[in-house]
Amino acid sequence: MAVRPEWSIKYRAAMLERNPAFHVMRMTEANDAIQRRMGDLGETSDERSKLENALEALNLMRDRRS
Repeated sequence: MAVRPEWSIKYRAAMLERNPAFHVMRMTEANDAIQRRMGDLGETSDERSKLENALEALNLMRDRRS
C-alpha cells in the first residue's frame, strides 16, 4: 500500500473541509506543505506538476471565498 505524501493529505483535508472556522486554516496548512515539497523537488517532475495543479486549485478556492 502506497503512503500518501503529507502535502496530499493536507490538500485533501482543505478541499473537503466544510466548517468555515477551519477552512482557512486547512488551506494555509496545505499551501505550506505544498510549498515545502516544491522546494525539495527539481524543476521537472511528475509530482511537481501535481503540486502546481493543487496550488492553482487552492488559489481558486481562496478567491471564491473572498
